[in-house]
Amino acid sequence: MKSAKIQFIRNVILSATLLFAIASENFAQKPETNNSAEKICSVSTISMNRICKEWDGQWQGMMVASDGNCYFASSTHSASHGAGFHRYDPRTKKHTVLAEDMTIICGEENTKTQQGKIHSPIIECDGWLYFSTHLSNYWKEGIEKYPGAHIVGYQLATGKFRDLGIVRPRYSVYSAVNVDPVRKKLYVLSVPFLDSLIKTDGSHLFSIDIATGEKKDLGLVTDKKKGVSFWFFADNKGNVWFTLWKMHEQYDFDHGNLYCYRPDKNKIETYKDVLPMGKLIDGTEVTNEKMKRQRAWTWAKALPGNEKCLFTMGSWGGGDERLWIFDPSKNIETGEAFQDIAPIGSTFLQVALGGDSLYFIQYENIQFERDSAAESTRDLDPDKFGYNENLHLRSISIKKGASQKISDHGKIVDMEGRALRFSNSMAADDKGHVFMYGSWYVKSLKEASFQILFSKYPGEGIYKLMKRGEFFGVADL
Repeated sequence: MKSAKIQFIRNVILSATLLFAIASENFAQKPETNNSAEKICSVSTISMNRICKEWDGQWQGMMVASDGNCYFASSTHSASHGAGFHRYDPRTKKHTVLAEDMTIICGEENTKTQQGKIHSPIIECDGWLYFSTHLSNYWKEGIEKYPGAHIVGYQLATGKFRDLGIVRPRYSVYSAVNVDPVRKKLYVLSVPFLDSLIKTDGSHLFSIDIATGEKKDLGLVTDKKKGVSFWFFADNKGNVWFTLWKMHEQYDFDHGNLYCYRPDKNKIETYKDVLPMGKLIDGTEVTNEKMKRQRAWTWAKALPGNEKCLFTMGSWGGGDERLWIFDPSKNIETGEAFQDIAPIGSTFLQVALGGDSLYFIQYENIQFERDSAAESTRDLDPDKFGYNENLHLRSISIKKGASQKISDHGKIVDMEGRALRFSNSMAADDKGHVFMYGSWYVKSLKEASFQILFSKYPGEGIYKLMKRGEFFGVADL
């Protein structure tokens, strides 16, 4: 009864908020975002909030599959609605909602909890896509009720979902997922969010047998700490390489470590303090001691053959502003295994590899990119602070012998003049399509996100109609 009452109140609030906003002349202005003098990267967009008002953001959760389609997620912070899963065909420009609520796919629609996010990479193996769910309602009550993150498969040929179940009860996955295609094993990092579990346990590496669904605890990674890793690199020998993100968690034992799970030894090995020291785009060394201790991969992607991987360590991973290749066949302790490819400036999750090109989104001013967090500025009231977000799409070629010059494709603006305010989810193909999911200025109330203000009103279910909306976008370069 309590849940039904909360849902009823929420719907009343939504209706009232929409009616109030319709009556307001100051909301949903149609700002002129294009300056004829500046270079524009034109993007075709699809409004996600016309489908579901509570989809309010997305980190990771996007990839281009072997069928040429882009698969992506849309996430919430909601107590009443889960994440969506989508397909976009760049040839026909058709968008399909494959699942509007992952809570239902996971069979938990009657549990009064939500699988509100797909906050993991999406990876492919033998015609299936695999990803992890994640909790959405971060306030105390939501964390206490959360049953645990699921691993979910989606078969490309049939459109069938497969729920491989909860990895570890009451633990989420945050957020790395990858696969050993030889042994047919999935790897995930199981992470506690309950204070009691953090204080008595920590994060564990798990493997999941794709054929049987059997889950195996491979060992504790962070003792009495909430360990977080965004990316795994599974090499051609089946070894799984990863780092720990240290923006919000500090570890006495890790000031730049690289970890490797070796299946032939059934052991997690630690290479202490081996990640490269940071440098800015102009070659200036990062001297801030706190940032030095935060060194971690903020983006990683295997190169064809899985012998090597690309990685970055942007402003949220120690401050380094270069693109790197990691080659595990070379000496790690001496630094020989790490080769810097090109200075590209500060990045985070908004990076994608398509063919021989690396794409990334940055503020036009690189210093502003270092000092700002677009996820925070996206919620500033544009009627008070202006419609001045200036995010650009940039790229470099990684082709051997090619110029390392950065190409600036211009300010990201869609076909109706909306400008991008924030993106942490990207993918690209080898045909020049760059896909992005993010928060944009809106021109209609129907495009605006309806977000729960969990940080200000924990557990109260207070929602607000934002002056931004969630859009999936495609740039055709």
